[in-house]
Amino acid sequence: MSFDEPQPTPSTSPVTGNWEWDFSKDSMEWDETMHALFGMQPGSFTGESDDFLKRVHNGDRAHVANTMAAVIERGTKYEGEFRVLWACDGSVHSVLMEGVVNRDDGGRAFRMTGTCHAVQDDSPGLTPSMERTMFAALMDHLPDCIYFKDMNSRIIAVSHAMLKWHGVSDPQTLIGKTDFDLFLDEHAQQALEDEREILDTGFPLVNIEEKEMWPDGHITYVSTSKMALRDGRGRIIGTFGLSRDITERKHSEEQLAQFADELRRKNEALEEELEMARELQLAMLPQSFPAFMHDGREAVHFYHFFQPSMAVSGDFFDVYELAKDRVGVFICDVMGHGVRASLIAATARALVEEMTAKETSPEALLDGLNTALRRILRHNSTPLFVSACYLVADLSKGEIVYANAGHPRPIHVRAESAAPLEGKTGPVLGMFDEAVYERSVCGFAPHDTLLIFTDGLFEVESAEEEIYDYSRLLSAVQSRRHLSMKQLCEGIVEEVQQFSASREFSDDVCLVGMELA
Repeated sequence: MSFDEPQPTPSTSPVTGNWEWDFSKDSMEWDETMHALFGMQPGSFTGESDDFLKRVHNGDRAHVANTMAAVIERGTKYEGEFRVLWACDGSVHSVLMEGVVNRDDGGRAFRMTGTCHAVQDDSPGLTPSMERTMFAALMDHLPDCIYFKDMNSRIIAVSHAMLKWHGVSDPQTLIGKTDFDLFLDEHAQQALEDEREILDTGFPLVNIEEKEMWPDGHITYVSTSKMALRDGRGRIIGTFGLSRDITERKHSEEQLAQFADELRRKNEALEEELEMARELQLAMLPQSFPAFMHDGREAVHFYHFFQPSMAVSGDFFDVYELAKDRVGVFICDVMGHGVRASLIAATARALVEEMTAKETSPEALLDGLNTALRRILRHNSTPLFVSACYLVADLSKGEIVYANAGHPRPIHVRAESAAPLEGKTGPVLGMFDEAVYERSVCGFAPHDTLLIFTDGLFEVESAEEEIYDYSRLLSAVQSRRHLSMKQLCEGIVEEVQQFSASREFSDDVCLVGMELA
């Protein structure tokens, strides 16, 4: 755009401007050459140091201010080359400014005087013809819409992309019109308010999103930057802007938001169902333990710790009263976590409950459970298996009969030692048709404790990537064997959690303690 006032032109000869800065008044005096070097009309400089710094290019301003302050504080001479931004046309020029600090007898700086001259740029400048050619290239070929408006928000110039956006080819179709002529009132009013704000404040609006509502009812979205249009004297004479079509992106965002909302609602429903499943699974665990009385007191005490790694667990245990002096304890661990594992655990529970009602031996129970699970899991696309241990304690005989299907060995805790139960371990359940499970027998004396658990209790990794393995667990039990069963179990759980990098278990955990009084 052309400007209506003659502009100062940089001299091609080494013309020198003179200046003086009185620190006590913070007042600077410039001669006419200084005004010309800074692109100003004679006498228009206010004399304030802030006015001087304001005309230094933003990229150099902080350096100039800091360097001058350092010279004033402790130096004698300032010399600096920096860029000057001419307010009249926005052009950038380089100057070399020099100054000497005057100090009184006490060393206090009270004045700086100096000179300034233009630093000629050897690179070729842009002629008015080149500027017009470049402007026309932008208006004709930039894919974004460019428009200029007067003080009344009437269109005075548009780019080729703007014409295409409005479905016209002749610029005169849009010249002189406002947004009220092109869009529905709701959008036109908001655009008008934005432009009035720019005209009032001079501040731009950058990358704002606008919803354009057209007279035929269709809607488009654009990302727009709007700024004040100024004349050669810096006065605001209108606005100009650039708009980019983001309709497709907005539709995608809206669709994604819709999908996210649907997913959120489905997740909430799933979370409710999982919470219900969790409550149901916890309700299936023993809420109390059978009481076996001897000489008027309980002959056996129980303890358990159960913690799923997810909403529901693939671990399960139960305690069965088989006779007045015989108790059965079953524990299992389904491969994996979550819903699938919990469903298999629930199936195993139902099968075990049915079998224990028939006074089945430990090895026969595991054999029958393997046959049933093998029949259920045979056609599953993903291999699944279950580790389990079933033991029967005869309190009157003081012995335990047990069988193991690929499960961690229970630990027998006596006053003098803690050791794994001996005996042969059979294969996991649900994998092999002809699996064989053998019974083992051990003594169970008064004050003995038996710990039965799943591998989630000890397969824990530390921050140093060490594994809390079975041997560490055995050592932890050994060092606490003199404690009560409750203290022993709680101490082990706390030790493993402290060892863990996350201070939590990474797998489902089930721990059952049985102590003979």
